[in-house]
Amino acid sequence: MIRKLVAVLVAAVVPVTAAHAVTTVKIYTDQNEAAANATIARAAGLVPNATVTVGAINFTDAPGNDSTMSTIGAFLNNPAGLTASVANHTLNNTYFLFTGTTFLKAGANSFVIPHDDGLQLSIAGIPGFIVDQPGPTSPVNTPFSVTAPKSGSYAFTLAYGETAGGPAVLAFAVNDKPVGGTPEPGTWAMMLAGFGLVGGSLRRRVRTVAA
Repeated sequence: MIRKLVAVLVAAVVPVTAAHAVTTVKIYTDQNEAAANATIARAAGLVPNATVTVGAINFTDAPGNDSTMSTIGAFLNNPAGLTASVANHTLNNTYFLFTGTTFLKAGANSFVIPHDDGLQLSIAGIPGFIVDQPGPTSPVNTPFSVTAPKSGSYAFTLAYGETAGGPAVLAFAVNDKPVGGTPEPGTWAMMLAGFGLVGGSLRRRVRTVAA
């Protein structure tokens, strides 16, 4: 009976883990041209110096810092698996390519991306670039709206370049929720279903023992 219960628990937990919104970032150091014109197409032909997964896309260096004094690791909140050589590398002239999924509801979805410097964002199934500001900027907030044909998870690709000195800022939120590293609505549904299965198994076990 215990083995059966463990099997049910594992079956309930595995889909939840798989459904987490994982954001992958490829990091390209010393890329003056790509960082200064951070288009998604720039990644073609480049070999990343590191590839790691990150939590919510909400990164900034210390207020008032010049990015030439900031490090990649500090900017990305020191994600696991980032080698020391890349983590301690200067942030300036670094090009990043983020890929992952975000949940969109059917109809209008409000986005906001504070950034300094440039970025370009595309979402699968949505025509054109959602944000197309690949050149260096001062700190700006870019709010916009996206109309999704149906609710669900949508793949996104986000290119970001840091090149023109601090501060370095990048955040990504949809409908007031940070993108990356948090369970999507479908995950919560599977989690509740998994707990229901475990609870039902426990109730059946109790009734069997009582009988």
